[in-house]
Amino acid sequence: MYNLLQTMRTIGSFFRFFMLWTLVGIMSKVVFLLAYHSLLTECTWGEQLAVIWYGLRLDFAMAGYLTLLPGLMLAVSVWYNGKLLHGLWKGYLALTSIIASLAYVANIGLYGYWGFPLDNTPILYIRTSPADAAASLVWWQLLLGVLAVAVVATAIYLLPFRLPQKKSPHTTRGTQVVITIVLLLLEASLILPIRGGVGTGTNHTGSVYFSTSPRLNHAAVNPMFSFMESVLHQQQIGTKYRFMADDEANRLMSELTKTTLRADSVTAINDSTATEEIRKLRNTRPNIILITLEGFSDTVMRVKDITPNLERLTHEGLYFTNFYTNSFRTDRALVSVHSGLPAQTTMSVMDNPRISTSLPSIAGTLSKNGYATTFYYGGDINYSNIRSYFVGTGFHTIVSDKDFPRELHTGKWGVADGAVYDRMIADIKATSDEPFFLSIMTESSHEPFDVPNYKRVDDEVLNAFSYADDCLGRFIAQLKELPCWDNTIVVIVPDHLGAFPSNIDNYQYWRYHAPLIILGGMMKTNATCNVVGSQIDISATLFGLLGISHEEFTYSKDLLDNSAPHFAFFTFPDAMGMITDSSRVIFDNTANQAVSPEGAYTDSLTQKAKAYLQKLYDDIDKR
Repeated sequence: MYNLLQTMRTIGSFFRFFMLWTLVGIMSKVVFLLAYHSLLTECTWGEQLAVIWYGLRLDFAMAGYLTLLPGLMLAVSVWYNGKLLHGLWKGYLALTSIIASLAYVANIGLYGYWGFPLDNTPILYIRTSPADAAASLVWWQLLLGVLAVAVVATAIYLLPFRLPQKKSPHTTRGTQVVITIVLLLLEASLILPIRGGVGTGTNHTGSVYFSTSPRLNHAAVNPMFSFMESVLHQQQIGTKYRFMADDEANRLMSELTKTTLRADSVTAINDSTATEEIRKLRNTRPNIILITLEGFSDTVMRVKDITPNLERLTHEGLYFTNFYTNSFRTDRALVSVHSGLPAQTTMSVMDNPRISTSLPSIAGTLSKNGYATTFYYGGDINYSNIRSYFVGTGFHTIVSDKDFPRELHTGKWGVADGAVYDRMIADIKATSDEPFFLSIMTESSHEPFDVPNYKRVDDEVLNAFSYADDCLGRFIAQLKELPCWDNTIVVIVPDHLGAFPSNIDNYQYWRYHAPLIILGGMMKTNATCNVVGSQIDISATLFGLLGISHEEFTYSKDLLDNSAPHFAFFTFPDAMGMITDSSRVIFDNTANQAVSPEGAYTDSLTQKAKAYLQKLYDDIDKR
């Protein structure tokens, strides 16, 4: 009888360990649903309960992974149950408790900002600049996060994950053999929950997608699983997104690209006078200033009295009304703007200097044409590998937070926009090197919105945008007073929609709608351009104005060339969108379905979007 109880107790420890980790996964979903209940008001209680049911597949998978080593320890404990084994057991439990608490707390904390389940994105930011990775948070958020991780880790650790006590001398050798065989068989059986059954398909993040609501699908995902999956698969570039045969993908891709520079390409504006004036820029070498605005979008421009300067500037040059950003994050956006490379769904090329520095860039092309090139950023230039990318693609000089006196470091992200613009003005006044290309990435409209000595509205988010707009307006006004203004072009574009409005939804088109403005003393007329385009088209459009070849920029199209295909392409984690003047599609690759409103897309546009993404990953894999 004792041997039977000993067998049941030991084998029961195996099942208890597996089920308790499953329970941890379930509880994380309950907390997620409670935390984001305001985003799920359109979902029924039944649909929200279904999150737990469908999410069990990945909860079981994660429990299987986490039980593998304890299962072996249990088998060893049948023969050896000393202090060393108990120490290893407690150490493993402590480590996994901490990792699990970090994953579950981070997933709940970040989802409101990012709108997708936890993946490997935080690794890039933490690895390149831990201080900036935390700069978006105020002290109480950091404290709350640390406390939450500590509480969750402790709660998991204190669950009854205990190794059985020393075996009794009454246990027979036969009983030990039986228990060991059973435990090893159970260990082998963990392959079933880990891979998701005996079918040909194996577990992946999309295995738990069950709803037409992306948020319900995201709630069902086990964040530890999605994080692990993204880390392990991030380098498998060449095997991703095999939607169709290469010949078909090449054919569709050829319909979406045009790199030839035409002498008569400026025909997209239906105003012959404006067209002739724009053509006067041909074969000139004006100074160029590229301003990338943190977090701005068409949405924030609609808020009364918040961005009066940006609104005014839309009437002072070329204003592109159907323009879109390519991504949801700054690192992806900067590459799209400067290199004309579409943003990726599962990776960031900035994370791989070997790839990012192989790209063509505006700075690189202009440098070959005699331009002095400088990049300005008020924050840590090593954040997201920004330095390696910009140095490697043609910028002669980098100005960042370390180039400013300590008293100007007024925010968590570093130096505020006003001081950086002032530095640019001072450098322009001091330089005799023309033509020049200056590029700035602003940062004051980023969380935590700690702008210096500025108060226009009570809302801290809108106040930060107002400050950033005020700095932009003052910079342009100062620039107009300088002799170089008459020989300068200024390009203004946001990186992506930021913290306004708060209900950011990656699956909505307005999330990517943004202004593009090209103005300056070299622009002889004002005009509005309504063609559809995105950040990747800035390089070809700019070089089209200058009469410089843009053949290296495979994906970039001249927005002022009617013979070029005009569309916008954007991505977010494992999903993509494509917009034309007649249709639009958002396609979720994990769910393998379009999530666009009914009637908004066509099958042909979906196929083009798939071909575009497939060829993009082919291209990156070959670099």
